[in-house]
Amino acid sequence: MEFIISHLIQALAVLGLVLLAIEVWVLGLSTFVLLFMGIGLLLTSLSMYIGWIPITWQWALIATTLYTLLTGAVLWPVFKRAQKTPEHKTVQSDLIGHSFFLPEDTAPDKPASYRFSGIEWRLITSEPLAKGTLVEVVSLQVGELFIRAKESDSGIN
Repeated sequence: MEFIISHLIQALAVLGLVLLAIEVWVLGLSTFVLLFMGIGLLLTSLSMYIGWIPITWQWALIATTLYTLLTGAVLWPVFKRAQKTPEHKTVQSDLIGHSFFLPEDTAPDKPASYRFSGIEWRLITSEPLAKGTLVEVVSLQVGELFIRAKESDSGIN
């Protein structure tokens, strides 16, 4: 214990780095408590090294507590904002509105596939459609075309 007290600045810095390493590498920044505490310990160590506060364990405890709370108050809103889920925007593509004849029967529980532009697309529909039906793309996601039957009055694209 005497060794730690005589090397308090270094002990605080090492403990702060250990807590940061555990938070980042082991927990993957899932809890911010160790992050705030690690930063608080490093700031306390720096404050003692510069001479802003006396090198005693009492001041180390007080300063670490204050720096941890201050770090949490400053960084919490930033991390909270970063965790918000992004808005999902609808995909805009030239494929929307594309018409073609179904190569095979398809239904909501039995999606078909369609090869277009070198990509094998999975066809998703809300109603059963027979092979040879003229369909159009109403929306799309990665690897999936959402289709519906198209009225035969309009031309084929």
